[in-house]
Amino acid sequence: MCDDIFIYTESNSEARCYFAQSCNSSQGLFASFIFCNTWNLSLSTWCYILTPLFTIWLVILFRMLGSTAEEFFSPSLEMFSMKMGLPPRFAGVTLLALGNGAADVSATISAIAQNPQEGYQMSLGALTGAGMFVGTVVA
Repeated sequence: MCDDIFIYTESNSEARCYFAQSCNSSQGLFASFIFCNTWNLSLSTWCYILTPLFTIWLVILFRMLGSTAEEFFSPSLEMFSMKMGLPPRFAGVTLLALGNGAADVSATISAIAQNPQEGYQMSLGALTGAGMFVGTVVA
């Protein structure tokens, strides 16, 4: 697990660099160069440098998500509500909830199909976690 990088390695060591590049089934960390210390910068300095860049990237991603939903998702939602004769508020709440739950249903079916003996445990955990997230964070 990549979470154990601070437990098993010493600060500014070659072992920490190697661990950051090879943990997580040899996939490594997203920004493993931070732990390799090739520019002799501390971890907090890297955070000061990368935080504005990642914040800008996050804003760009949210703008792209919003424009994509406006271009592709909203017209289809409007068409479905007109065809079903639903008021816009009711259609938005109902159809958005169905669209949001479709991924959970797909993940549950996939988990059970991949491992019939223990897949139900994973799917039950995923559904419980999704329900807890909606109940605590969203509400």
